[in-house]
Amino acid sequence: MEEMNGLVVLARKIEHTIFRTLRLGLGLAISFFNILEASAQNSFSFLNMPTHARVNALGGVNVSITGQDLNFITSNPALLDSTQRGQIGLSYSPYLAQSNYLTLNYVPQIRSKGTWAFSLQNLHYGTFQGTDAVGNLTNEFSANDFVLAGTYARKVNYITLGVSAKLVGSVLESYSSVAMLTDWGATFRHPVHEFSIGLAAKNVGYVLKSYGAIRPDIPFDLQLGTTFKPKYMPVRFSLTGHHLYVYDIAYNSIESNFIFDEQGNKIQKKISTADKISRHFVIGTELLIHKNFNLLLGYNFLRREELLIKGLGGAAGFSFGASLRIKKIDFCVSHAILTAPKGQTTFSLIWRK
Repeated sequence: MEEMNGLVVLARKIEHTIFRTLRLGLGLAISFFNILEASAQNSFSFLNMPTHARVNALGGVNVSITGQDLNFITSNPALLDSTQRGQIGLSYSPYLAQSNYLTLNYVPQIRSKGTWAFSLQNLHYGTFQGTDAVGNLTNEFSANDFVLAGTYARKVNYITLGVSAKLVGSVLESYSSVAMLTDWGATFRHPVHEFSIGLAAKNVGYVLKSYGAIRPDIPFDLQLGTTFKPKYMPVRFSLTGHHLYVYDIAYNSIESNFIFDEQGNKIQKKISTADKISRHFVIGTELLIHKNFNLLLGYNFLRREELLIKGLGGAAGFSFGASLRIKKIDFCVSHAILTAPKGQTTFSLIWRK
């Protein structure tokens, strides 16, 4: 009994220290965006992928949907809630080519002032045939990206603060790259109305080991969003901004975005200010058909502009899905259209005790 009491006291001391660190660390994490630059070339770009079906259906980015879905802790650690204790979340996505993306989240039933959760993410790229310098066949090899994470969140009145510590790795044959990263988040939930605001500073940390002499960039992101439901409408809306630490995130190549001058020469087409701003936003909509059944729709402006095949049209940037609750199991399936005919389909389950 004395040992048990000692463990409880120790856990509370650790929890108190973490909560104090949350408030300081969140401010420090946000300050990092002043010195970071946007870059698509890094060893851990898979961290930008949607990790579960619901966020995939809502456009791929959301940091403000509170108290409903355990799997959202990978989007914002402050979305971890005490009501999720004992839940297990599992997501699977048969990604492009032979890749497979798996995410597992678990919230143990630890009674304390805050809430703990643990996560595993793995993106397996499949098996490849190795060759030597002159093309002779060698051994087969595989490639994987993974995340092991622990999350802690604590609610004070209407505000929740959360942090995730993540060991991130990328393995290609006998080569590997490893980083220690953190996510910092905060949410506000209105006590009466269905209205919430979420803020997340994601992937703040340091590369411990890189593939070569050049240290890779970390895919830092600063995201801010809101979710609200009009009182008499069976619809819930979300608006989320991402990469808010940099103004211009547009990829503008003369090879894909061009016009011709009067002499018929190819020149780079300029991107308007409105276009640059819109690429920062994602819109998500939930149609609340029944308390146990919802339809989900999303639109990602950046994905639309970057993946749309010029002159051919298509539905790149749009996403959709459906969620169903049956007793203790929540099931969700979604599909995000990347570029015809390719897309990302994701299946998710949540088991509730």
